[in-house]
Amino acid sequence: MPLTAFQSETLKLLAARRSPDSFLAGGTVLNAAPDSPRFSKDLDIFHDVEGSVAASADADAAVLREHGYTVEWQMREAMFRRADVVLGPERLRIEWVFDSAFRFFPVETDPLCGWRLNPYDAATNKMLALMGRGEPRDYLDVLFLHQRRLSVGALCWAAAGKDPGVNPFMILEECHRTTHFRPEQFVNLRLTIPIDLVAWKKTWIAASREAEKLFNGLPAEEVGCLYLNEHNVPVTPDPASPDFAKLKRHFGSVRGAWPVIRE
Repeated sequence: MPLTAFQSETLKLLAARRSPDSFLAGGTVLNAAPDSPRFSKDLDIFHDVEGSVAASADADAAVLREHGYTVEWQMREAMFRRADVVLGPERLRIEWVFDSAFRFFPVETDPLCGWRLNPYDAATNKMLALMGRGEPRDYLDVLFLHQRRLSVGALCWAAAGKDPGVNPFMILEECHRTTHFRPEQFVNLRLTIPIDLVAWKKTWIAASREAEKLFNGLPAEEVGCLYLNEHNVPVTPDPASPDFAKLKRHFGSVRGAWPVIRE
């Protein structure tokens, strides 16, 4: 798991304070795979209830101080808190965030951090992040997801279900606008792979072409769903396949839901 020892220790300390209403999300969830291209620099703790952000952040800060950490607040607002936590030479940024409870799956227990967002919800959130802010870390994460988990097309298609104001074509178009990078923009990321903008761009272009073809082949009334195989695992659908009709159409809901198995 590509976490530093300090990140792991901090997550363990705070694990007892996590719950279905206060859970780990963001890049740390996505980059849990051993072959992830980067380490996350911060920890994101999401909350479904607006008023719980401040209370959660203050209580977590108290736990950290009890264990010798210094907590340096960078931002303290009602629905967003940010702090740098320091222990000796180690430093880590933690953000406590309010986020919509609309998702595909319920949050899940985790032996290290207590509770975390489902990776496929983290993946569709990342696709929307690339559309909105287009940071180098988002670009790398989406390319990794495309190669290891779900294609760019499937991610755009499902992510549209989380934002009623967009459609898959709009998401992809905005991502084209935000994905222009220079090598120096990746220097401050903690990468596990060499910087290779040419290879990454080739992957992105091919993924984008595949995505457009996919959008044109899928039924418009199914925009916003994940397609699940017989094991209830999200997959990239093939509309031309005879097995396409067998895939389950799984839409998001408040707090998410597991697929219902029917005989």
